[in-house]
Amino acid sequence: MEINGKRIEELGFEASKMGFFQEWRSLTNLLINENRISLNEASEQAFKKLLSKLDKSFHNAIL
Repeated sequence: MEINGKRIEELGFEASKMGFFQEWRSLTNLLINENRISLNEASEQAFKKLLSKLDKSFHNAIL
């Protein structure tokens, strides 16, 4: 599978803007190593997972 560098860069930029770039990088690497998935897929999954955690934290903070 071809690496989609532009998309990975976009995800990294968004993760940085939202304050979880280091976590995104670490989780991406963990997913690659544990699940034997592509960099593209791992990057997307890591971003979605961290965004979901951020969203839950935000909702808990306002309740």
